[in-house]
Amino acid sequence: MGKLSIPSKAEIAAPFQSKEAFVEFLRAPESNEGHTTVGDPRWTNKDLAPTPFSIVGWNTGSALVTAGLSFISACLGSLLAAVIVVLMARPGARYHVGLAIVCIIWYGIQTFYAGNVLSVILRCIFGSSWNNLDNALPLSANMWVHPKRIHYIFTVKGFTMPIAALALFGTCMSIGGGLGDIDIVSKAGELSSSVTPLGWSIMAGVNTIFGGLSPMLVNQPDLARYCKKPRDAGFLQGICVFFPSVLVFFLGMASTTSIQSKWGTAYWNVWDLFDVILDHHFGAGPRTGIFFIAMVFFFGVFVTNIGANSLPFGADMTGLVPRFLTIRRGQTLCAILGVVVQPWQLMANASAFLSFLGSYNIFMAPLCAVIIVDYFIARRGNIHVPSLYDGKRSGLYWYWSGVNLVGVIAWLLGTTMGIPGLIGQYQPQIISTAAKNMYRLGFLLTFTTAATVYYVLRLFIKPRVFPVGRDDTSFLWEWLGKEGREGFFEDERVDNRLFAPATPPATEAEEIQLGEKACGSKV
Repeated sequence: MGKLSIPSKAEIAAPFQSKEAFVEFLRAPESNEGHTTVGDPRWTNKDLAPTPFSIVGWNTGSALVTAGLSFISACLGSLLAAVIVVLMARPGARYHVGLAIVCIIWYGIQTFYAGNVLSVILRCIFGSSWNNLDNALPLSANMWVHPKRIHYIFTVKGFTMPIAALALFGTCMSIGGGLGDIDIVSKAGELSSSVTPLGWSIMAGVNTIFGGLSPMLVNQPDLARYCKKPRDAGFLQGICVFFPSVLVFFLGMASTTSIQSKWGTAYWNVWDLFDVILDHHFGAGPRTGIFFIAMVFFFGVFVTNIGANSLPFGADMTGLVPRFLTIRRGQTLCAILGVVVQPWQLMANASAFLSFLGSYNIFMAPLCAVIIVDYFIARRGNIHVPSLYDGKRSGLYWYWSGVNLVGVIAWLLGTTMGIPGLIGQYQPQIISTAAKNMYRLGFLLTFTTAATVYYVLRLFIKPRVFPVGRDDTSFLWEWLGKEGREGFFEDERVDNRLFAPATPPATEAEEIQLGEKACGSKV
């Protein structure tokens, strides 16, 4: 564990002595200490390189109750999400590299969530004086630890969060109507159910569950890269996603309906649930209990924000500007942008929250589809790691001026399937019922469309799987990831150290060849 040191005056002043010194100060370290730089330094840094071997479910369930949706949706959505998690984690777990998928919105939402829970904690300590504290802002105001060392806090969260969630569930059961009212829905939900067939309502709920789990889905490679073995992010991880997700959704729905039957309102935000309990029971005992539960929830959101939002964003930004951004710098940028997106507007009410979750899927699902089909089908699990850091036109992953047009087309067509329904969320009178139903399909429709388009296009436009000059390599499942290769050919190792030789220029014939081994056309 590195020690925190205070820089001297000379060290602080050094970057400002010249333009070159300032640029050098901003430049990110090229490699981990004791490890050889992989690839062109322009395309890599110590956080983007392969990982060395030594190295918000409660609200969603409650919001479903407020919207009149069922527990079946939570189960189906969690099951399908568990499958996607396993598939998305495979490339990172096998080759120890992340994928640059940037997301800042959920960081802002989780921070807003934690801020409200912190408000409950302070209310438990200071009572009504905290609620009566003057707010200088008008109502219209819309206003450093490396990831390999933070696994301990996830362990602490794993032990404390279940206890706190069950404690809150027990409290709601004892002071509310209990499990007898688990099927209760709000008036808004009853109205929704009366105009929407049950099947489409369930699909809308599944889409909402996917929206809540989307950050975890698309960020899997950034976290799975730290696995020691590929199976660490395999079947067991899928089970660990499914059952806890279903349990948390159930606890949230049951607690909300229990309190709703008692006091007539569905409190879908957990901090509102805390507050209403304190409003009716403000003795020393309830305040102490809510304080400890809220403290654990606050810690849990803090840890989730690191693992699901801040860390993946920081890792992804290294792929965008590898010469100047590291994970820590990216996390700082994420914290700033997380406020800019105004998460309190997205969390204004249950309908707004569910609309956000549904719209989020339209853009994330096609992305997952392209990644999964490309890895499992088009490339058969083969990734040449040195080529990931090769920015030359002849590079394996350069495609067309650095853009994979086949992937872009598949993503755009998949996203297009949900755009009319997204418009209908804000202007429902201008779209048809069919468009609304397509939007309710959400993740499943856009994912399937993008996957199909990408697969069909790759039948005609074969990707280059191996570098030029290695066309005779066996095109077997994860050949480059097995037998200790870890994405490298044997002659790319010197004394067990890894290095990336420059990619030889491809001949014109090699560029247009569309052979059985997928070594040819650039897209």
